[in-house]
Amino acid sequence: MASSFQPGGRPPAPAPLDLVQDFVNTEIPDWNRDDVATPAALGAWLEGRGLTRPGDDVDGELFVAARALRSALRELALANTLGVPPGADRRAAIDAALGAFPLVVRAGSEGVGLAPAGTGAARGLGALVALVAEARAAGAWERLKACRQETCGWLFYDSSRNRSSSWCSMQVCGSREKSRAYRHRRAGAEG
Repeated sequence: MASSFQPGGRPPAPAPLDLVQDFVNTEIPDWNRDDVATPAALGAWLEGRGLTRPGDDVDGELFVAARALRSALRELALANTLGVPPGADRRAAIDAALGAFPLVVRAGSEGVGLAPAGTGAARGLGALVALVAEARAAGAWERLKACRQETCGWLFYDSSRNRSSSWCSMQVCGSREKSRAYRHRRAGAEG
């Protein structure tokens, strides 16, 4: 039950990676919007996507960890866009955000795979981390990108043949960036 809205009419990431995309896109900096701005809203989001059961509450500590996870996943997706891994200073913070949701290896109906450890809402968030790890192993993670426009960061699935998409929407963010670059070049030429 991931969000169907995608800028520029892009199709969402294939399931189950669309859950990760939907989670990160609960925050839209350009619109000053956060769909999981409270622990209760995050709990409802997790339950609505089948990642938790009714009564699996989100406490303040887990809420802070979830926000750090969302930020880390956006940063990793931006690294996919830019083709440059996060710097060493940021990797420690990303590792801490991912490490807050440990994984285990389990035999399942489709074979051996990663599964979230823990219980309740922590387990639900861990399922997102497991999806990222499995998508990375399958080669699909690199196609999940964050818009490179500074105030956007919307996650989109790059289905282009050469994997060269940089903006969630060429008509919106791509145009903004190109206009900004033009103004900057023009100001430099005049100055």
